[in-house]
Amino acid sequence: MNTDPPLEDMDEWPELPPSAYSDAGTSEINNDWLEDASPEEQASALLEWFQARFQDPAHETPYMSSEGGYIWIHGGPYDAKEELEERFSALVPDEVITFVAEHVEEVDGVWEWAPTDVIYYDEEQDLIVHDKDVPLQRLEERMEALMAVLTLQGASHAVDMARSLAYAGVVSALETFLWETMAYWIQNDQETVRSLIEAHPDFRERKIRLGDIFGQFTSLEKQVRAHMQHMTWHRWDDAERFLELGLGIKAPSFKVFEEPTKIRHDVIHRSGHTVDGEPIAISNGQVHNLAEQVRRFASEVRALIDQAKIQPNETFDGVDF
Repeated sequence: MNTDPPLEDMDEWPELPPSAYSDAGTSEINNDWLEDASPEEQASALLEWFQARFQDPAHETPYMSSEGGYIWIHGGPYDAKEELEERFSALVPDEVITFVAEHVEEVDGVWEWAPTDVIYYDEEQDLIVHDKDVPLQRLEERMEALMAVLTLQGASHAVDMARSLAYAGVVSALETFLWETMAYWIQNDQETVRSLIEAHPDFRERKIRLGDIFGQFTSLEKQVRAHMQHMTWHRWDDAERFLELGLGIKAPSFKVFEEPTKIRHDVIHRSGHTVDGEPIAISNGQVHNLAEQVRRFASEVRALIDQAKIQPNETFDGVDF
């Protein structure tokens, strides 16, 4: 860790070199570079990191005086020093963190921060799938495990709860199948990445500064993967759009899963009760039927993909379009 004296007021914040970033085209800081950087460079890196992720809530956060202030619908409020400490306390001196936190608070006049709408890639939260057969294989394994739950014995309330959780698990297994399927093709097929970048509105309409264009270009795959990490895959219209725009297939209808998804929500978020507080009764037959619907759906999706993409292209390297 750098042991230079504490920071004094800086007339100028130094520009960071490319080696300061862990990924081109992002503001994620390289920890190894940061530890050896000067205090001024460390402060500049922390400032850029913070400003990329947090903003004055006046920009996009609803404000209602009758409710006592901001309605933090996107998360928050966040404290600058706490957020900087959580990310950098093991890498830079406390004086650097305090200096940057006080700077953003003084310059912007903000002490409670809202998140920006920028999405960042987190390698630890990603799915890596090396074989196109894996998503369907894993789906079947999960289904077998969930069906085994239905054979458990015990107190009636415990069995009812296990059955409800198995039902919710079937919906979650479908979500995971969709994510794993897209993860494989994003990693192994250039055309899938290109199709999403060109056709999906979340990418197509994104504005890029000219100075960032090469960094953005070389990180296209990670930008798509970051988007998938933050998707709610049981929002079936979003999942359907990803399949159709990325893989060029007309996905089977998700309509059959709309009601099961509502039940899943009640099971997970209301402990198996409706919004009116009524308990939800789920039978073994319902779980088996839903599992079969998911199996058929997944098999059809796989067959459609096989028709659309006979052989994957070379692994996407970010530069060979």
